Amino acid sequence: MSRTLLRIGRAVVSALALATVLLLVTPLAAQAVPPVSQGEGRLVLATLLGAPSTPVADLAGASAIDPLGTGGPFTSDVPLDAVALQALGLQASAVDLFGSGGIIQLGAVGQYAQARDDGSSVSFSGAVSSAPSLVGIGTTPTGGNLGTPGAGNSALIAIGDPTTSPVSISAGIGVLAASAQETAAGVQSGDYVLSSLDIVVGGTLVSAAVTPIGGILTTLLAVVNPLIVTPIANPLAGGQVTVSLTDLLAAAGVADITDLPPGTDLLSFLPDAVVAKIAALTTSVLNAVTTAIAGLTLPLDIVAATIAQTAATTALAALTPLTTGPLAAAVTALAQLTVNNQSTSNGAFTENALTVGIGPAGSIASVALASATVGPNTPASSSGGSGGGVGGASTTGLAATGVDGTGGMLGATALLALGSILVIATQRRRDARDAEGQPRV
Repeated sequence: MSRTLLRIGRAVVSALALATVLLLVTPLAAQAVPPVSQGEGRLVLATLLGAPSTPVADLAGASAIDPLGTGGPFTSDVPLDAVALQALGLQASAVDLFGSGGIIQLGAVGQYAQARDDGSSVSFSGAVSSAPSLVGIGTTPTGGNLGTPGAGNSALIAIGDPTTSPVSISAGIGVLAASAQETAAGVQSGDYVLSSLDIVVGGTLVSAAVTPIGGILTTLLAVVNPLIVTPIANPLAGGQVTVSLTDLLAAAGVADITDLPPGTDLLSFLPDAVVAKIAALTTSVLNAVTTAIAGLTLPLDIVAATIAQTAATTALAALTPLTTGPLAAAVTALAQLTVNNQSTSNGAFTENALTVGIGPAGSIASVALASATVGPNTPASSSGGSGGGVGGASTTGLAATGVDGTGGMLGATALLALGSILVIATQRRRDARDAEGQPRV
């Protein structure tokens, strides 16, 4: 073998070694291996004026990732940074969006996630009291408060001014939470809890309908109450109406909140629920008066109470308590409370318990409260998984380094060819110099 061929052979070997190294480190060929399992619990995500609020999105949720399926389970418990959220000073319609005195206040809420070696994962956010029932006994996320939602409530949402807005709502929620799960077989599901919802509905439109009826009842009770032992209260004296979750579900025609389809706006049932509640409260007062009159013994008292009741019944029959058209338009323009929001994106499943929209279709602000996400998961021994992996594919060896084998090999082949060309060209130049007796460089 000639010296020239020997040199060329050694140079090709060097190029091959270089190409192999570049195969393992070149960014062009790198592709991260999907984690075996992952999940995230996040209490607050916000969109302001149609654009995602980056500062809010940057607030840490509870994120758990099991990258290789060893050493788990990996658990994350990260309470909401209420101080940082309030410091952002976010506003909607010149009112603070979060915190004491703000539109949204939260209490005793947490963020939690767990990723497991078998390719399963769970995540949670919301009222810490509901964590054991949603993600497992013994799960106790660290709780924190954002504002003062009131005793027994995990959330308070107050939108609109009762004295100046066409309609206002103040919704107290006993328990608000969501969870998401992915099994080792890749089955994804979500669950949520929203209970003890009471909405105080006010505003000029509601007051205009409630005040005349309340006035009639006040006149009636002024005659009847002095004649009976236990006075009858006027539930419409304040010009507002309180609607419960039961009232909303009755207007929706379902027995339980879980019977509502995903993405249902609870406030779409509010106008009918308000009208029904005004009628029910009025009827309850008239029935109580009828019972009270039946218990009277003095003829003059009976006559006076009966006359007052007849006058009240006649006046009430002539009133239109509240037409659903104007109230529905006002509520739609004010806010939305959308429950059981579910979505899947690139293999990741998210369950969101409640999205608060402010303005028509959330055009001023849209805030997702209590969200939980799992996936995409790719168990090491999976036959697929939510991440869409190839059945039976091994995650050891080259793939475990985070390098895509096919792309990397193509890149290495190109580098090897380029290296060989450069080596041969350089060697030819050296041989020419040797023949001419020129010194090498």
